[in-house]
Amino acid sequence: MQNRPKEQLQILNKFARDLMGLSSVEDLIWYVVEEVVGQLGFVDCVIYLHDEKRGTLVQQAAFGEKKGADHSIENKIELKLGAGISGHVALTMKPERIADTRKDQRYVEDLRGMRSELTVPIVYNDKLYGIIDCEHPDVGYFTKDHEDLLTTIASMLAVRLAEWQTHEQLAESEEKYRQLFEMSEDAMMILANNKFELCNQGAATMFEYASPEEMAKAHPSEVSPEYQPCGLTSFEKAEDMMRIAVQEGYTRFEWMHRKKSGEIFPVEVTLTRVPYQGQVALYAICRDISEAKADQAVLQRALAEAEAASKAKSAFLANMSHELRTPLNAIIGMSEIMKDKVFGPIGSAKYEEYSSDIYRSGTFLLQMINDILDLSAIDAAERAMEKAHLDIAEIIADCTVMVSAQANKKRIQIQPDLSKAPSTVWADSRALRQTLINLMSNAVKFGYDGGHVQVQVVNEKERVVFRVSDNGRGIPEDRLATITQRFDRGHLDPTNAVEGTGLGLAIVEQFVTLQGGTLQIESRLGEGTTVTFDLPKERG
Repeated sequence: MQNRPKEQLQILNKFARDLMGLSSVEDLIWYVVEEVVGQLGFVDCVIYLHDEKRGTLVQQAAFGEKKGADHSIENKIELKLGAGISGHVALTMKPERIADTRKDQRYVEDLRGMRSELTVPIVYNDKLYGIIDCEHPDVGYFTKDHEDLLTTIASMLAVRLAEWQTHEQLAESEEKYRQLFEMSEDAMMILANNKFELCNQGAATMFEYASPEEMAKAHPSEVSPEYQPCGLTSFEKAEDMMRIAVQEGYTRFEWMHRKKSGEIFPVEVTLTRVPYQGQVALYAICRDISEAKADQAVLQRALAEAEAASKAKSAFLANMSHELRTPLNAIIGMSEIMKDKVFGPIGSAKYEEYSSDIYRSGTFLLQMINDILDLSAIDAAERAMEKAHLDIAEIIADCTVMVSAQANKKRIQIQPDLSKAPSTVWADSRALRQTLINLMSNAVKFGYDGGHVQVQVVNEKERVVFRVSDNGRGIPEDRLATITQRFDRGHLDPTNAVEGTGLGLAIVEQFVTLQGGTLQIESRLGEGTTVTFDLPKERG
């Protein structure tokens, strides 16, 4: 090497001393090429800095032929990462010594007559800041000692560049936060040492102060009433909330604040622990929730009124049950006696017809009352599910018997299929029976004379699937979405309507849902309807 080790050490020591005194990136990189590399006996040196946004290396300082007047560069060039020897070093972040550039296809000629090259990356914490590239007209000029020395210089340079970049990023971040703080419409304050260190215009506006500076002069106790709704003093509750925020880093709560005029109003407060001028502070954001509280009060009143109306409805239905069921049962019973001629002939065919009409109408009205009362009990959460392991075969048999008379009148066959059914299901006995009876009755009611109704039960993993199918008239496609709504009877055309309350499927859906199941209805006009529901096989 042309420089003795002692001289090299002196150059490095001087660089280390001067490094912290340099005040800009430009001063630093020109110092490196002129006062450090230039003293090592090299004839040419260029520092490229990495432009991250463009993915390029840009020449920023030079020593030798490339150096122009007043820290300028002659024939300044840029390289893409990976281009040339310099771009390759930037990509791999590993130094390279090239003994003869004529034998390296990567070489990009910047100066004529240069035969050897030494390039080292400027890297800190695996981040590329640039490269130092040195060339010489002699073949094999650069040695391993040169490489080690230049790598040390590049490392020292990288540390300083990283420090400056970090400071710049912090300054940018602080400026962004300052702008957000000052321009935000939300009330924001910095609290430390039991006082407002900073307040923004949003806080001054909310609390009716003339400016953020005026509010910052106020003590925090001036913007709160003496007591909070919980019964604690504002001082006690504030101490609790601030302690939580300091310990956990963040807390949110509701608070009653006081404006400068004395008006008390509700606020949602968030407190976040932040560093401020070397100490722990709390960053507070306040949002006025007066309107939300007023809306909540209106909603609560509406809910209370709705609950009172619901109770009144339940009481009315209970009274109606007693007042209507008693005479209806008498009417049904006596008309049945007359219809069946229990005490002998009536004497007129018209009377027989009338008694049959009275019986049928009374039965229909009683059915409607029972359905309405069932739904009312469900709505009022008075119909609790009493679940048990139920014998599926027994349930299906019982329900089949219940609808057999109705089916026989239309010569409709009910066909149970339990070939794939489990032995039991976890369900409420009455709810399951009523669900199946409603579905089977509907299938018979809307089925064609001489048709069939299939009742299939299938075991699927943890669920039991019940499927009731008929080959009857079906439901219009545009009615399927609303068919389970109350008093919906499936047909808009009164000539196609069948006597019923329109509550059967509504009750079915409610009972299935209460037992943790789902309901699905599929239908085609003129082809029939299939209703499927599932229930848990075991206790959940």
